[in-house]
Amino acid sequence: MACEGDNYGLDADGNRILIGLTLDETREFEGLDELISTLNSVSPVPTNDVRLVNERRWLVLYEKHEAALRLTLTTPK
Repeated sequence: MACEGDNYGLDADGNRILIGLTLDETREFEGLDELISTLNSVSPVPTNDVRLVNERRWLVLYEKHEAALRLTLTTPK
């Protein structure tokens, strides 16, 4: 479920980041997103604690991004 172009912005250093996340969080999210997608294609049911931790962390980052994105979209320009 990688996020598309409108979900990204630039940080103060010109790095492409997901709105609401830092550069490190964006990299972590994208890495977890790829890992989870790969694992889900093999087995859709979590099979170990590490996988569950990764999925929970992905969800925390996703929710942080979505909250910031909603705020951005509802703020008058």
